[in-house]
Amino acid sequence: MADTMTGRAWIAPGTLDGLRQAAESGRFPPVLLLLVPRGEGAALLLDLAQALLCPQARDLRACGTCPDCRRFASGHSRLHWLLPQVSEEMAQKIEPYGPEWILKEPWTAALPPLSAQIPVGGEGTDPTWPMMVAGVRGLAGRLAMSERENRVVLVPYADQLNQNSSNALLKLLEEPPDRTYFLMAAPAAERVLPTIRSRSFLQPVPPLPPSRVVEFLKARGVPESVAEEVSTRCLGRPGAALALCSDEARAVRARAREWLEVFRGRDAERALSWILESEELQAKDRRASQLLLETALGELEGGMEFRDAREADAAEGMRAGLEQALRAISQHARPQMALAGAWLGLHA
Repeated sequence: MADTMTGRAWIAPGTLDGLRQAAESGRFPPVLLLLVPRGEGAALLLDLAQALLCPQARDLRACGTCPDCRRFASGHSRLHWLLPQVSEEMAQKIEPYGPEWILKEPWTAALPPLSAQIPVGGEGTDPTWPMMVAGVRGLAGRLAMSERENRVVLVPYADQLNQNSSNALLKLLEEPPDRTYFLMAAPAAERVLPTIRSRSFLQPVPPLPPSRVVEFLKARGVPESVAEEVSTRCLGRPGAALALCSDEARAVRARAREWLEVFRGRDAERALSWILESEELQAKDRRASQLLLETALGELEGGMEFRDAREADAAEGMRAGLEQALRAISQHARPQMALAGAWLGLHA
């Protein structure tokens, strides 16, 4: 079963022990930054937020039955969202994205485009979705109103705060309003400005062991045989595991295995041709290229066969190359250049 309050989040046992002790002693950090792969932190943030808003919570577990818990599922008035802003045209393309969808199903809600930024906002600006605040200045206005009960600000994509919005948020974090908790998530600490990072309690979220991934998938109706196969290829990430169970994922896995064969080969012409012709690497939405590389990492971890000792020794280099390419793409490098650099790094 899940290790947190409502069953949304699945985490390795013991992950929250320190936070639980802090909550019980009345010292829960006012600014929390989860270090978790992109898209994998929303469920845990929701569980933590509900526990902080529930007056009957014990051991960081919400009761699930009080009026505050019943209101939580449809958007609690003391739960504020800071999400990347997108255009109306983009909003129509990336449904189900937004607070309502994350509350309904955090594991399958769409991720915001990497290019989208959390706005500074303020007077005269409107959020894309209901329940969102109009940027950091809009949030400051809401938090300026006095409140005798806990309030929570959710920032599930803190790495998409730009310089201006980070500076605006910093002013709130330097002197957090009473009984207000900022719950954020980012793939890595260095993806958040040092000034915000220094004011945050950093909470790494380690990957799940395969047996726990199988439990997570079976609880969602995935056949055991499929769950066991996927559990060795998802890098311990339940959200990624769920995505790998879809029909579309089979095609992505085939493409990922194809790239791994090209990647470990020394045929430069073949590698360049594959990279240039890849639809995933040409797509404007970089999530396609990221999914391809994340799936390739999972296939590599899941027991890819090597023909000889030399190829087996190259596995670590392949892994490092894929991880470096993913970081480069997340920092707005062109996917084709990132993958070409990975091949050159392995074979130069």
